[in-house]
Amino acid sequence: MSDAELLSILLRTGSPGENSLGLSKRLLQQFGSISSILSSSYEDLNKFKGIGVSKWSQLKVIQELVQRSYLERIKRNDVLTSTEVVKNYLIGLIGKKEYEVFVCLYLDIHLRVIDIHEIFRGSISETTVHIREIAKECLLRNASHLVIAHNHPSGSLKPSKEDIELTQSLYQALELIDVHLLDHCIVSKNGGISFLDMNLMP
Repeated sequence: MSDAELLSILLRTGSPGENSLGLSKRLLQQFGSISSILSSSYEDLNKFKGIGVSKWSQLKVIQELVQRSYLERIKRNDVLTSTEVVKNYLIGLIGKKEYEVFVCLYLDIHLRVIDIHEIFRGSISETTVHIREIAKECLLRNASHLVIAHNHPSGSLKPSKEDIELTQSLYQALELIDVHLLDHCIVSKNGGISFLDMNLMP
């Protein structure tokens, strides 16, 4: 079954002169993927005849269920063997935000997720990342490993010079307190990348 057919089953109805399959195909053509449709605003989706408050609310419920499913999988699995799950979770969590968000995933010695939380908002090039604060949060949670992530509102997934320098500085600082920085993920509305997968980790 195609993405359009699956989406049409969820939407059930279209609009006068267009069935749900036709509407689904137009949505996919405009947004590119089911993930992008689910995370779109009401204002963006309401531009399409056949999408009102009820259907938008349904899509938001599906998005929340998907997010919770990814979070459950993250908490069950080793992050090192589930980079795709982590990236997909982060894409839904912060990928479409219009401002830059920096989050940390704290892990125990067995690579199980202890906590996920937002450290700061703002561009890395404009906002000083308080490495000392991140280290403190690791110690408070008794974390042995850390995965950091942030989004690029521009949609670009190319690591900037600041992204690479931050990763190197944080890696070195955390090693001093026996916390290992495992990965740095960058996500946007267009997908996500992993420094670990790209061999960019120190």
